[in-house]
Amino acid sequence: MTTLLALVLLMGATPATSAQCLGWSGFGDPVRYSVTADQALLIADLDGDGAAEIITSGNQVEELGTFSILRNRGDGTFAPEQLLASNFGERVEALGDLDADGVADLVVSNYWSNGIAVYKGKGGLTFEAGVPYQTATHGGPSMILDYDGDGIPDVVSLSYGSGNPVRVHFFRGHGDGTLGAKTTIDTTLGNGASPSVRTINGALEILVSERFGDLGVLHFAGGILSVSRIGAGPGFDLASAFADLNGDGVADIVNANDTESDGASPGEPIFVRLGNADGTFGELRQIGSTRHVGLPVTLRVTDLDGDGHPDLVASDFQASTLFLFRGDGEGNFAAGVAVNAGGPVNRFEVADVNGDGRPDIVTVNNDHSVSVLINRGACSTPRRRASGR
Repeated sequence: MTTLLALVLLMGATPATSAQCLGWSGFGDPVRYSVTADQALLIADLDGDGAAEIITSGNQVEELGTFSILRNRGDGTFAPEQLLASNFGERVEALGDLDADGVADLVVSNYWSNGIAVYKGKGGLTFEAGVPYQTATHGGPSMILDYDGDGIPDVVSLSYGSGNPVRVHFFRGHGDGTLGAKTTIDTTLGNGASPSVRTINGALEILVSERFGDLGVLHFAGGILSVSRIGAGPGFDLASAFADLNGDGVADIVNANDTESDGASPGEPIFVRLGNADGTFGELRQIGSTRHVGLPVTLRVTDLDGDGHPDLVASDFQASTLFLFRGDGEGNFAAGVAVNAGGPVNRFEVADVNGDGRPDIVTVNNDHSVSVLINRGACSTPRRRASGR
């Protein structure tokens, strides 16, 4: 009886929850631009005018010798690409101001050269030549962050592959755009894909997908790195992200895997673990809606409809459709809604590109194109009726 009553109450609450946010118009049709490099994507203001540019690259397989840059005209439309010379096999990883000059600098990885490189921004969408820094094994995912708390941005890079474990490389920033000698710590993880960062109780944590059914959490505090594993679901884990899904100030986990990728599973292969204030995580919970996504390879979490609750966007492997899952602010998500990306998506990011304060979506596609999807407006929240009326 208790279970039945709870089910009735839950079913009765669903319409009210879904009705709290009305009138959101979603995204406009994709506006497409041609690019030479179409595998990786970053978005940031590169010329200091307050409007975010798009920069794309190839990957270690294509070994392109250029990056593609699209200048934002200031209204969310973009000029034809400019090419930035690069070294073969470099992939864009992170943008940030490493030398405090107000201009974004670029960190890239080079898989075959076993390292990373820093391209210092000069303004006007131009960069100095890349300065290489050796890692170990293969160059991999890299982040710009202040890991030592001295107020100067540093770089953390992960390398793995060819049967080697994940190695974490800490490059201390000098504040002038150069990096100090690396400190390398080996882990027992096999892979470190789609890294995401949070700070919990004063410690830096990096969440990665191990691609073997587990997520890895790299915990760095007091110069000591420890590693733990968290189950990612029954399949092969594909992507993961830290995000505060229920508004308690603690980052939670969203992850995806390829569980029953033949489509036999009725539910989405996307999972949630709510975080606790002590740094631990709750039980793994699958998004309980009808399956739309087969291989969700990229996940992004942000409030897209303006209701104050984080929403989830997932891309399917080289599909032309993204799926949007609107959140209720308690870690639950509605059924996926298709969003036309206009081309076979390799990667996507969420950022405000037209300066209206609303997050837009940019995809880089496997047909040498970029798609820009403008957010058409926030929803409205109706007033609650008085009790008994």
